Amino acid sequence: MKRLSAIFITISYLFLSFSGNAFSQETEKSIVIFISADDARLIAINNNLDIKLARLDSKIKGTELSYKEAAFDTILNGDIGYTRDERKSSSPFAGSKSMTNDYNIGLDKKLKTGTDIELDFTNKREWSDSSFVTANPYHESEIGISLTQPIAKNFFGLIDRGNVETVKWEIKNAELDSYIKIEDSIISVEKAYWKLVLSQEEFRIKKDMLKKAIRLFNQYRRKLKIGLTETGEVLASEANMHIRKNDLLMAANELKSAEELLKIRLNIKNDIKLFATDKLLDTKSDVDLIKSLNRAFKNRRDYIYKKNEVEVENINLKMKRNSLYPEIDLKATFATNGLDSKYYNAIEGISEDSNPKYYIGVEFSYPLENNEAKSLHEKASLKKTKAIVNLQKTERQIFSDIDENLRKVSVNESNTKNMQRVENLQKGKLYLEEQRFKYGRSNSDTLIRYQEDVLNAKLLTKKAYFDYKTSILDLLGAEDNYLKNIGLE
Repeated sequence: MKRLSAIFITISYLFLSFSGNAFSQETEKSIVIFISADDARLIAINNNLDIKLARLDSKIKGTELSYKEAAFDTILNGDIGYTRDERKSSSPFAGSKSMTNDYNIGLDKKLKTGTDIELDFTNKREWSDSSFVTANPYHESEIGISLTQPIAKNFFGLIDRGNVETVKWEIKNAELDSYIKIEDSIISVEKAYWKLVLSQEEFRIKKDMLKKAIRLFNQYRRKLKIGLTETGEVLASEANMHIRKNDLLMAANELKSAEELLKIRLNIKNDIKLFATDKLLDTKSDVDLIKSLNRAFKNRRDYIYKKNEVEVENINLKMKRNSLYPEIDLKATFATNGLDSKYYNAIEGISEDSNPKYYIGVEFSYPLENNEAKSLHEKASLKKTKAIVNLQKTERQIFSDIDENLRKVSVNESNTKNMQRVENLQKGKLYLEEQRFKYGRSNSDTLIRYQEDVLNAKLLTKKAYFDYKTSILDLLGAEDNYLKNIGLE
C-alpha cells in the first residue's frame, strides 16, 4: 500500500501528461489521446471509481479501531448541585429547613489489564435551621480511589483486549480486500486496453481487405470492357466488395464499443477519443507450476484473508470460553475526608491520617444455567471450524486456479505460433494466386476464397495474441502477483 500511496501523490501530473509515449491531439469535435498500457494503468489508479470505492472501504473499516479502543478512554465526570429542603419531618430534631451544595469531580479509567480505576473528589456544604446541629454550616471534603480487578470472566482484561485485537485483524482483512479490488480493477482496465488494441487491429485488417476487394472489382470491370472476362466474374467481385464494406462497418462498431469500455474503466469523459499505441506481440512467458504455486500461496490475498479469519475466530473462541466463567471481581477502596465549618479547614483535614476509610472485598455473580454464554461459546467453536474449512477450501481453489491458468497460457502460446504459421501460409497462397491472376490463369471465386482465408487467418492470429495476453493477466491475477509485476507494490 505504501508503493501505491507514493503513486497517488504524483498521479495528477501523470494523468495530464500520460507518462512517456502518450500524447493528445485536438480535433474539431474531440481530443484524441494516444495511450499505452502503462498509461492506462496509471490513469486507472487515479480515476477508476471501483478503486476509489475500495480505498474508501478500507479507510472506513480503519475507523473502527479507535471506536473499540474507546473502552480504555479516561472519563472526566463531575456535578454541581444545590438542594433546598423545607419538607416536614417526623423528627423534632431535624429542623424545618436545610440547604446542601455539592461540588464533585472525578476520573474513571479502564486499563488494558481489565482494571477499573475511579478517582473521586467530592465537596459538600450543609446548612440547617435545626438547633441540634453541632456545626452549622459545615463543609465536608473527601477524596477516594477505587480499584476493581476481574479475576475470572474478563480475566485481567482478556475480553477487552480481545475485542481490540479482533478489530485489528478485521482492518488487515479490509486492506487485503481493498488490494484485491484494486488489482482486479487494474486487470480489467488492462484487458479492456488490449481489447481496444485487438479491435484496432481487426479494423485495420478489414480495411486492407476492403481495399483488396475494391481493387479486384476494378480489375474485373476493366477486363469486362475489353472482353477478357465474363459478367458473372464482375458480379462476384462486386458482391465481395460489398461484403467487405459491411465487415468494415461491423469492425468500426466493435472498435467504438471497445473504446467506450476502456473509457468507462478509466472514468474518462465521452468527448475524448482513445487510440492504443501498443501492439499485440508474442512475448514468451517463463511459467512453471511449482513457482506459480509458491507465488500464489505467498501472495494470494484471499488465502491470507482466510488465515486471518482463523486468527479472528480463535480470539473470539478464547473470549467466549472466558465468558463461561463467573464474574469475580476484587475490589479495593480508600477514602479520607475533612469536616469543618470552614471550607479550607475541611480541605486540610483530608491530608490527616486520623480519618481514613478502607474497603477490600470480592464481588461474585454467576447465572446458574448460563445458557447465553454456553450458546455463544458453541457458536464461536463452530465458526472457528468453519473458518478452518474455508481456509482448506481456498487452498484447494488455489491449486485449481493455478493449474487451469497455466494450461491456458501454454495452450494460447502454442496457438499464437500455430496461427502465425497459418497466416503466413495463407498469405503465400494468396500471393501465388494473385500472380496467376495477372496471367489470366485464375478466377474471381478462387481469389475471393483465398482473400477470405487470409482475412480469417489474420483475425484468428490477432485473437490468439489477445487470448494469450489475457491468459497471462489471468495467471498473474491467480497468483496475486499483478501489482508486483507492474511495479505498483
